[in-house]
Amino acid sequence: MIINSKAVSLTEAATMLGMTEVEVLRLAQYGYLEQSKPEDGKTRVSLHSLERYAHRNGTALQEVPKPSVGLAGSFTVAETMTKLSLRTEVAVHRLMQAGKLSARMDKGTYKVDAGSVRNYILGA
Repeated sequence: MIINSKAVSLTEAATMLGMTEVEVLRLAQYGYLEQSKPEDGKTRVSLHSLERYAHRNGTALQEVPKPSVGLAGSFTVAETMTKLSLRTEVAVHRLMQAGKLSARMDKGTYKVDAGSVRNYILGA
C-alpha cells in the first residue's frame, strides 16, 4: 500500500482505464494496480500504478471528464438521473436514502443538491 503518492478514486481509475469499478478492484486485488491509503473508507488507486499498467498493456489512459455541475443550485430527480447515467428514478431515491445525495422537498418535488451530485461523481 502506497501512503504518500497521488491517488484517484476507484470510479476515476475505472474511467481512465475504460473498465468497470469491479474490474479495477480485481486488478488491484491481483497486484496489477497498487492501492493507496483509503480516504474516508473509500478505495484509492495509485496514479503511478495506473500509468504503468496502461503502458504495459499498450493502452492510453483516458481523461476523467470534469463534471459540469456547479457548487450551487439543485436538480430534479429526473435531471439527477440523467447526470449520473442511472436508468431509473428509483436509483436516485436509493442514493438519497443511503445518504449519498442530499435532497429537499420543494413544492411537492424532490430537489437534489448540485453539490452532493458533484461529490458523488468525484467519489468524495
